[in-house]
Order: sequence, then C-alpha cells, then structure tokens
Amino acid sequence: MTVTSLSALQSAASGTDKKIVIISGTISGNTVVNVGSNKSIIGKKGSGEFCSLAMRRCKRVLTSCVIALNGVGLRVNKQSNVIIRNVKISKVLASAGDAIGIQASHRVWVDHVDVSSDMSHDKDYYDGLIDITHGCTGITVSYSRLHDHWKGSLVGHSDSNGSEDRAITVTYYHNYWYNINSRGPSVRFGRAHVVNNYYNNVKDGINTRQGAQVLAQNNVWRSESFPLS
Repeated sequence: MTVTSLSALQSAASGTDKKIVIISGTISGNTVVNVGSNKSIIGKKGSGEFCSLAMRRCKRVLTSCVIALNGVGLRVNKQSNVIIRNVKISKVLASAGDAIGIQASHRVWVDHVDVSSDMSHDKDYYDGLIDITHGCTGITVSYSRLHDHWKGSLVGHSDSNGSEDRAITVTYYHNYWYNINSRGPSVRFGRAHVVNNYYNNVKDGINTRQGAQVLAQNNVWRSESFPLS
C-alpha cells in the first residue's frame, strides 16, 4: 500500500501482519513512527544517481533518496523481519527520538537510506542517526549515507546494560559516513562487522568499548582524527 501522510504511515506501519508500505512524497512532523514486525517500509523510487564517492571500493550505485521524512523518525522496538529502504530522514529532534532506532529487535535490514541533521545546534539537540540497542541481533545497515550530525550510530544502550547488549550482532556494509563528529559506529558489548565503508571528515570513527568485538575490514578514511579507537 502507498501512504502520503503521517497518519497513514503510522497506521500502515503498525501491527505484525505482512505488509509492504510505500512512502510517496514528503512527510513532516515531530515524532517517531513505530514499525511492526513483517513490514517493509520503502520510499517510492525516483531517479538514481551514480555516486563514486571517490571510494574505489564501492562499485555499485547508491540510490538517491527522494522520499523524505522531515522530523519524523522510524522506531523498530521488540519486532522482527523489518526492511527500511530508500528513505531520506532528516532533523529528528532528540525529544522525539532517533532518525532510525532499533531496539530489542531481530532481522532488520536498513538499506539505501540517507539520514542526517545539522551541526549548527548543540550536540544533544538531535539524538542518534541509526541507534541499535537492547540486544538486537541480525541487523544490517548497507549502502546508506550518514552525514552532518554530531552522534552517528550507537550500538549498545549503556555501560550498565551488558547483560542484554552482549547479544548484539550488526553489520555495516558499503556505507558513506561524512561530516560526523563521533560514533562511526560506537559499539558497546556486542559484535559488529564494519566492512567496505568510506569515511570523510569523521572525527571519531569506529569506536569500541565495554568489551565490544569489532571486525573492521577494507574501510577507507579521509580527514579523520581517530579512525579507530
């Protein structure tokens, strides 16, 4: 089904029945939409653009995301079998939540998304771009752009949540990170595979802490202060 308004998106994304939800046009607000199990949330595809990103390692196309959620984030909480694809999400206020927040969920694929805010506000004005917490497993973030933001992607809820977050498994594959201050990603307790990503002007890149296990392969950094820490 195709949705063009916030209320329609909220209704279509809810529940656990199998459904492909196609977003058409631009939807604005100040909230997060809860996405239920067995859902594909997909932006109606527009014209693509070839984007080499000076990557050399990335030979495929990063689709230009023309379907926009302005101030509206997506939350997957205690769900499974979810796809989020070809959507541009920007400027979700911290009071609402993350641009994409995945919590206590399993088998979630985030693909060809563009998530951003700005860095003209305080670092806590917005929250995370893509945060993966509370014991998520089988999470993949691929062929996406994360940019113009203070805190990029957090894996693991807090220093005191190890009993739950040690289960986390996540893969970051072929993403473009640029103009990010930190968390590219920052990983607590869980296991992350960060492969074939391109970083441009990311101050603090892949950060491991609190017993995290990270396999970093074939990534490229440009103008970074701390690529790995």
